[in-house]
Amino acid sequence: MWSARTSSPAPTTGTYKSTGNSDGCYWERTKDALHSLESIAANDNVTGTAVVTVAAGDAYFKTTGCKDWTKSS
Repeated sequence: MWSARTSSPAPTTGTYKSTGNSDGCYWERTKDALHSLESIAANDNVTGTAVVTVAAGDAYFKTTGCKDWTKSS
């Protein structure tokens, strides 16, 4: 899990893409570090290409089983 409110190596606000994912790529944007269901702003399990927009209000971006993320905007 990376803090979305700090810089390197954590992603900052913007849109990110991960391509070539096989089954098992999971991402999650959270609004706090409480790790509760209410903390999740958005999440998905992806096969293929994943696109996530990290928003200014997001506290953390968590990803498991995904290929590298690149910032697209």
